[in-house]
Amino acid sequence: MKKRLFQILDEMNQIDADNNSRLLAVSSNFISADKVKQGTKICMGADEQGIIDIMNDDVVPILLLVNKKKYQELK
Repeated sequence: MKKRLFQILDEMNQIDADNNSRLLAVSSNFISADKVKQGTKICMGADEQGIIDIMNDDVVPILLLVNKKKYQELK
């Protein structure tokens, strides 16, 4: 059975909690959003290790847009 994206992310998050590792990094530092020909360009801030990990092909950035009201309600 194929795992769903959020199922995999939840497992990675649990591994991080158990092992004090950094398989997932969350950044909510919104910098800007610009309308471009292809749709929207969204710029987010992250720690310095993020760019190093991307350049080393160790991580893949995934943009996740979350409904703020529902997130707060479920939190």
